[in-house]
Amino acid sequence: MKNALSILGTGVYLPPARPVRDVVLEAGQDPSGHQGWDNCCHALEDDHPSTMGATALRKALEDANVDPAELKLVLFAGMSRDYLPSWSVATEIMKACGTQAHCMGLDMTIGCLGALSALDMAQGWLATHGGGVAAIVAAERWTYTIDYTSIENMGLWGHSDGAAATIVSHQTSHDSKASFCGAEFVAQSDLNGTVLIEYGGTRHPVAPAGVKPFERKLMGLSRNDLRQRYSDGYANSLQALKVRFDCNPERVIINQTANLFLQLIASVIEIPIENFLVTGHETGHVGSADILIGLDRLLHCGGMNEPYLVAGSTPYAFGSGLMIPV
Repeated sequence: MKNALSILGTGVYLPPARPVRDVVLEAGQDPSGHQGWDNCCHALEDDHPSTMGATALRKALEDANVDPAELKLVLFAGMSRDYLPSWSVATEIMKACGTQAHCMGLDMTIGCLGALSALDMAQGWLATHGGGVAAIVAAERWTYTIDYTSIENMGLWGHSDGAAATIVSHQTSHDSKASFCGAEFVAQSDLNGTVLIEYGGTRHPVAPAGVKPFERKLMGLSRNDLRQRYSDGYANSLQALKVRFDCNPERVIINQTANLFLQLIASVIEIPIENFLVTGHETGHVGSADILIGLDRLLHCGGMNEPYLVAGSTPYAFGSGLMIPV
């Protein structure tokens, strides 16, 4: 397909997994009502977005047989950061992996939609820069922001730390393992702030005494309303993708947002849950890295032999992409 983005290789770094039940019990809460992922990965002491991302990128470069000097662009698509801007996670990863001066590092932040948005951005960026090779890295260290004593935050208990990366190219001689055709997105801007870290920005720079400044809060919609909005977001972005590419993919790589949400999405897009690539029970929800973790699993367990819907979301935006075999 014209202007398709070649997938050259993938890499993943995950800290050791632990049963969610054990984590919640250690926090002093009853885990019996939890219906989410079985396991979650918690970062080791020296694991940070840049270090985990660099480890995943080195694995992806080796898998793709690409030298770091070839990279023209590194996109960091995670939410987590070692330090606040203008310090750049992408640039720190570039430094660790030995890229050259012609490589540009950009940090993107769009929640768990990061990896899919970065694939779409890399496709356009390479096409307008005469082709070449780029890297997409997503890493999260966010389990420390979760209150495991709060029943209201039960939906966050299965979130995990970790990283994944992929090497992509346009108009090169490198061997391709799959092709990314493009993606379509829809926004629901009124849902911005549904998951909110209230302190640390310009509105509330410092948390009050006794309040954890990094804690995430679930705000706004009821659970039923949120389900409906997610249904609309996935359905509408998939419909736009079908119109653009005249496609009807029957297999899915998707964010591992929550176990029950995947069941909901399967019914909305009318693709059986058995056709979803599910990694959540092993890895938990690794945020922006989920899609790349799923892609890595697929490519290293037999490869891609039919088209895949690549779907992702954050509460205020939804995307559907098309990945096809070479």
